[in-house]
Amino acid sequence: MPLQRIRAGAIPGAEAARRAAQLNAEAMRLPQGRTLLNRSVDSASALIVVEGAIHIGVADDDALLSQGEGVLLPAGAAYSLRAEQEAVAFLFSTRGE
Repeated sequence: MPLQRIRAGAIPGAEAARRAAQLNAEAMRLPQGRTLLNRSVDSASALIVVEGAIHIGVADDDALLSQGEGVLLPAGAAYSLRAEQEAVAFLFSTRGE
């Protein structure tokens, strides 16, 4: 499944879900040249780049994301991240019940 690109302000329902405490958030800092491989998400997630640029790859697609850009990751998706320069990203996911 190809990556679905998003912009930081365009996550449907994100503000309402955040207010209802339905989202988990995690920040990731990747030093220059660092790769994070074979990470998977348990629930639908949105990865958004806050600083720098990150290459993200999934089984059948990859993308270069810059500040403010992101992708939606379906539940169970395995992905890898690579930063050519220091970068920061947030991963937002729905809480599992």
